[in-house]
Amino acid sequence: MLEAYGSKYLGHPLIWPETVEFRLYQKRIAEAASERNTLVILPTALGKTVISAIVAANVLYNYRDSKVLVMAPTRPLVSQHRNSFLRLLKLREKDIGLLTGKTPPEHRRLVWEGEARIVFSTPQVVRNDLMENRLSLEKYGLVVFDECHRAVKEYAYTEIAQLYVFQARYPLILGMTASPGSNLERVLEVCRNLYIEGVEYRSEEDPDVKPYIQSIEVEWKRVNLPKEYLDCRSQIRAMLDNRIKWLCNKGIIKRRLEYVSRKSLIEAGNELRFMLEESIEEERGKIFTAIVNQSIALTLFHMQELLETQGLHTLRAFLNKVELEKREKRSHAILVSDPEYWKLKTLVENSSTEHPKAELLKQLVKEQLEEKPSSRMLVFTQYRDTASHLVEELDVVSGVKADRFVGQASRLMDKGLTQEEQAERIRMLEGGELNVLVATSIAEEGLDIPAVDHVIFYEPIPSEIRYIQRRGRTGRKAPGKVTILAANESFDMIYLYASRRKTEIMRKIAENINLSLQPFVRKSLKPAPNPLTQIEIKMLEEEARQIQAEPEVVKAEVETIKEFNNRVERTSRILYMKLLERGGSGADMEQIAADMEYEGVSLQVLKAAIRKMVKDGLVMELGQSRYVAASAAKASRQKVYEVTVEKIYPNIAVVLVNDKWRARLTPEEYNGPKALIKKNSRFKADADLYRMRGTLCIRINEVVEVVD
Repeated sequence: MLEAYGSKYLGHPLIWPETVEFRLYQKRIAEAASERNTLVILPTALGKTVISAIVAANVLYNYRDSKVLVMAPTRPLVSQHRNSFLRLLKLREKDIGLLTGKTPPEHRRLVWEGEARIVFSTPQVVRNDLMENRLSLEKYGLVVFDECHRAVKEYAYTEIAQLYVFQARYPLILGMTASPGSNLERVLEVCRNLYIEGVEYRSEEDPDVKPYIQSIEVEWKRVNLPKEYLDCRSQIRAMLDNRIKWLCNKGIIKRRLEYVSRKSLIEAGNELRFMLEESIEEERGKIFTAIVNQSIALTLFHMQELLETQGLHTLRAFLNKVELEKREKRSHAILVSDPEYWKLKTLVENSSTEHPKAELLKQLVKEQLEEKPSSRMLVFTQYRDTASHLVEELDVVSGVKADRFVGQASRLMDKGLTQEEQAERIRMLEGGELNVLVATSIAEEGLDIPAVDHVIFYEPIPSEIRYIQRRGRTGRKAPGKVTILAANESFDMIYLYASRRKTEIMRKIAENINLSLQPFVRKSLKPAPNPLTQIEIKMLEEEARQIQAEPEVVKAEVETIKEFNNRVERTSRILYMKLLERGGSGADMEQIAADMEYEGVSLQVLKAAIRKMVKDGLVMELGQSRYVAASAAKASRQKVYEVTVEKIYPNIAVVLVNDKWRARLTPEEYNGPKALIKKNSRFKADADLYRMRGTLCIRINEVVEVVD
């Protein structure tokens, strides 16, 4: 069904005309992904989301009873996908579901069981609902895994894919990433975990992609560490060498001192912890001492890295943290008790020299804004302490409006940003209220901020995945620039060369990965298409145009949840009265649904109301799908009277009990629906009769049945 309108736009019955630019590589990839489980490896800004929307449109058009699930690792990314699909596809509000960890479980169940044909969600929510039987993937004709390089080990994607393949009638999986990784076994693990049958890879050099690539100028800027930094490094290195020598002399590390790396220490720690588990009591003291020395060595490695790549400000903050944690961590206590540590602390405290990269950063930002005042910049750094410090440094530069962009988790003396605050800062950057965001890794993955024209790495990173993700934040709609800052003869240079080498390895893996894939055998044949008719598409279009004309009609998640809760509460009150009218015999689900249909209650809301009332103890289930008011079910064990309301006065009612005795009823002694307190109302109730000053009174504990 894919075709081109002329040569400019892609045509499809469920895609709005003139919204998807015709790109041959997108068409070819979407056609392949509509036929088999596919991993799409595509540079950022080349339309992975558009490809997923095209494949979703194919499934929704050809299989009218199928649904689509689109997952992304974070809530902002999930919302971003939802907005993109709304812009591209002919969707009504009821066709769309949005679920995150903030959505209550009962509302999630409503969405899963409801009319939504495309559900956008975080993977943790999907996994939890699968485990709690709130969700079955049987009817899902497509599941999209965005940023699918995460599908390794215990990440939720792995388990979801396994359950999807087991539950679905004919599973179709689409994985998307710009950076699958530089380790062949890891990439193959992703493919195995997602049951990938074919990989569609394009690079910036492919002829069908080249016309759509925005140029990104990558520049490396190097600085030399000042003398104060070299003195601190010498002190750290001397302390580190002493610990490594001890580990080498004990035979725990079997290599020369100069070749011991952080990786060597981590491997030694893993081996020591294994030995500790397997050892007898008499050996554990020595092994524990070795673990403490290994931990101290790793801490000193980290100190050296902070000094060289971040600066004295961040190192100083880390030293303070070590001292605060000395009571909780034995290794920190021993380190702080070492006189050599206090020599280092004195050197750090007596120096106020800024890292030369910070000065260079201020210069680069100033020059960029002078050259292009409308510029928007992202500065990436590894650590929150550095991010806060760089914002302070940039704020003194004329014309700079900077703020930081960090994750949600709050840490010692450092409050995180809520997702609403994150979204607000992105909006401020796009709108010009900010022109620089100093971000940690939270901004690396997937976020589409087209306005960013300059990305600055405050430090290189050894991960090819993170390098590509950071780089991909610019050059999305226009040419961009990337500047990587590095200190000579430091960890920066090691990481710089590592990321370049791994990126090249990753490219070679992506080009040849199809040769290593294992076949995937489905349990059933592909079903015959049952496409939507032209009349159905026209009706769908008419409803969907409202969203195109007024995007604000699509409710935010919090509004939808509030509305849902109100509907459930209202339904619960009506349903309780109807079940009381049914008495002890109750009603089955079909009868209840028929009754509630006249009240304008959908089946999904009705089911949610019943679950709530069962949980609250107001309703009981009599066998399969038959329900009764709990008070009516207990009536056989209660003292039940028939009550008729004769007269109502302020704060008092006169009732006739069993058509024999008149009694007084006050609001304090009535436990039942307020709607029953009206003239001539008749009901049965568990009640107590008593006399007060010669007047017969009634205490109604529970209404068990409404009498016609």
